[in-house]
Amino acid sequence: MPAFFRSEWFKFVLAAGILGGLVGLLWFADYTAKEETRKYNAELKAHPMAQKITFDDYELKEVDDNNTLRWKLKAKRGVLEPTTKDVILTMINIEYYSEGKVKMKVIAPEGVVNQLSRQVKLKCNPQVNVVAEGEEGKSRLETKSLELTKKNQFIATGGVNINMSGVAKVSGDYATGVFGKSELQDVKIIGHTHATIGSDGTTPDATATAAAATATPTN
Repeated sequence: MPAFFRSEWFKFVLAAGILGGLVGLLWFADYTAKEETRKYNAELKAHPMAQKITFDDYELKEVDDNNTLRWKLKAKRGVLEPTTKDVILTMINIEYYSEGKVKMKVIAPEGVVNQLSRQVKLKCNPQVNVVAEGEEGKSRLETKSLELTKKNQFIATGGVNINMSGVAKVSGDYATGVFGKSELQDVKIIGHTHATIGSDGTTPDATATAAAATATPTN
């Protein structure tokens, strides 16, 4: 081996070269990490609402002008779409309140609620329909799809069956109405309607008669 390669100078140059290579590798790794972080932050800034957020035991409430609880929605799971503020829900239970007490309940296997408008859209699955039931079974609605809007109003579509106070049964293509203090009110059923009143031998009450009267048959 030539004397040059055994010299202290060569050893110094070799050690410096190795050290410089390690420093270069560390710098490159640091630069690459910083560049990836910069790109990620730029993407997040350009699309800040791109990521979905998942909630377990999701809950949402609505109050009236007097800050009194109007309804409370609970779901086993909620997935927020940040861009639209829609929350995709599963296993939903909604309670409507009057004077601090639960007066109506709605259950559904699936649905969506908008966090800004508070509008709720519920839908069935192949095994379970959407069901709304009043206090002490005074009225019951079963349907494929149910849209809940402001002031406790609803629109039921996809086929509707309504049992009013146990003495009037009405079915149709779709229905509109209001969730009252303890039962369905102002109900209008439209399309292929069929009504049975007083089937249990009782005299229909005013609510049942009104519900049947507003059913609109099709030709």
